[in-house]
Amino acid sequence: MVRTRPGRLALVVPTALAAMLVLAAMPVAAAPAPAVRGGGVVDGDLGVTSQLGFTASTNGGSFLCVMAGRSGGFEFETWDEILQMQVQGRVTPGTLEIDGTWSQFEGIAKIHVVGVAGGEVVTATLHDVRFVSIQEAGGAGVASHELVVPDLGLRFGPEKMASGQISIWE
Repeated sequence: MVRTRPGRLALVVPTALAAMLVLAAMPVAAAPAPAVRGGGVVDGDLGVTSQLGFTASTNGGSFLCVMAGRSGGFEFETWDEILQMQVQGRVTPGTLEIDGTWSQFEGIAKIHVVGVAGGEVVTATLHDVRFVSIQEAGGAGVASHELVVPDLGLRFGPEKMASGQISIWE
């Protein structure tokens, strides 16, 4: 007859059970979620050169594009000249689309415009304006960006990035 030592078995079973529970509770390494992030200076003719920064995932994100001091290359209402335009908004969750090195997302922005009309400096702030941001991944001279504001009939780009970086994770 084989004799076991109850003290030893009583120690092994709880230790093994505890180890299994710890391993089961450890997070499993997951692939990064689809996302796009970028920022820098967008190249182009007067009126479409801008500075931008954005981050977007399937859960949403944020977007900022500033065309300060050189935004006179497009029409806005009946104004004679545009001095500055800022588009700042939230990315709408679920709108991020990725196709290799290209991505696109949509959102709702507040747009602030400063310009000249009839010799006077005028401003306008528009709320809840839809925007679409389209980008190609890469660094300066490779990455590109396009901003579309459908409700205002405005399209800026696509233009290459003069500086900065756009990264896309699928």
